[in-house]
Amino acid sequence: MGEQKINSFGMAPLTAKHYIVYGLGNFASQLSWTMVSTYLSIFYTDVFGLGTGAVALLMLVAKIWDGINDPMMGTLMERTHTKHGRFRPYIFVGAIFLVIFTILTFTVPGFGGPAKLAYAYITYIGLGMSYTMTNVPYLALPVVMTRDPKEINKLNAAQMMGMTVGQIILNLFVLRLVEWFGKGDQASGYQASAILLAAAALPMFWAVAILSKERITVKKEDQGKISDGLKMIFKNKNLVCAMAYCFFNMFGMLGRISVAVYFYMYCVRNFTFITVFMMMQMIVGTVIMPFTPKIIEKLGKRNTAVISMVIQGSALIILFVGPYENIVFDFIVLIYYGLGYVAGPCGAGMMVDAIDDFDDKHGMRNDGMAFSFQGCAIKIATAIANSVFLLVMGAFGYAGGVDMTPRIQTGINLAANLLPGIVFLLGIVPLLIYNLDKPGYMDGVRERLAVRDKAKQTMVTEDDIEK
Repeated sequence: MGEQKINSFGMAPLTAKHYIVYGLGNFASQLSWTMVSTYLSIFYTDVFGLGTGAVALLMLVAKIWDGINDPMMGTLMERTHTKHGRFRPYIFVGAIFLVIFTILTFTVPGFGGPAKLAYAYITYIGLGMSYTMTNVPYLALPVVMTRDPKEINKLNAAQMMGMTVGQIILNLFVLRLVEWFGKGDQASGYQASAILLAAAALPMFWAVAILSKERITVKKEDQGKISDGLKMIFKNKNLVCAMAYCFFNMFGMLGRISVAVYFYMYCVRNFTFITVFMMMQMIVGTVIMPFTPKIIEKLGKRNTAVISMVIQGSALIILFVGPYENIVFDFIVLIYYGLGYVAGPCGAGMMVDAIDDFDDKHGMRNDGMAFSFQGCAIKIATAIANSVFLLVMGAFGYAGGVDMTPRIQTGINLAANLLPGIVFLLGIVPLLIYNLDKPGYMDGVRERLAVRDKAKQTMVTEDDIEK
């Protein structure tokens, strides 16, 4: 057998298997979460039998708890020490609960009244907690799999590819599955579809947990108090900037998704292309994602992210002012908008750089807590964006069943295009403050960390020999 190759960071390079398996994790996430984010509201109102007010309150309560739950998960992860690592055990166990609660959430119980509403609260909040338990450690895994920034970029690109492919497949096939399984009974159709998708997701999550080895370890004695970890988040300027960029990016992207269907239905008024338009940016993103690591390597994460925000912001503003009833125009602008997905891995990559830089300077890591705060920020961004954009539409007179007027169309266009476009452009501000993209800087940081880790391992070995 030949000797195993070792890179400049003292580790064996990752292989294609690692990238494929890691990307499967986000594909698996979409089999649950895209179904929830896209179809749960209509399931609750049209199949489960809840009123719109009850659904709105349920979603609000669940998202508030999610905001609290994510940092709690990050704190728990950082203080977990097992022979399998800090993150992987949660993915393995969390996936089981995610499967169970996905099925229960899309199941109509055989009772009504307050008990039925309580069932909805318990299953949906349980689903959110299961997703947090699985996804927060999953997103933090690249930090402990490698110190090589090129490999981190490839891992993050792989999970973004898994996300976009999962979203496309879900949007194409879920309603067909519901119809095929249900044979006219939507309750049975949704439940059977949830069982199929959740069962398919489980082995993918387990593959990630088993094969994505944690090669960078943190000892208990190297960790400070929880309060110190919280303070570190806000003392790390570059980490705060990376998280702010993620917040603006998700605010614009997910906020637009929540109201885009109104724009295509009531402004563009072409029902043939609604599904295609809704998925266009994901389709374009899937095509360009394999080239993302090379682009980031050439331009840097920050500059790639700036270009992405300019593309997405300008595309939506063009769509706002242009002849949006022209289908050819819409296709061209939405393809341009989809090019903004080129920066998909940049947010997570910049966070990793900020965490490593802080570790190099202060000897403390807060990766679990940092990624849990990012998850919290994304959920808050989604909740605020959904509410704000819908309120804007309402202010211009939109309500279900009303006749469309030019004023209402203007409000919808404003909410679906101009406001998200402005949000994307605002996201450039924290990127301009972020300063870890200087050529060669992070290479030096990681080389010093690799030397320090090797020295610690040597000390441990010597201590074991003495004992």
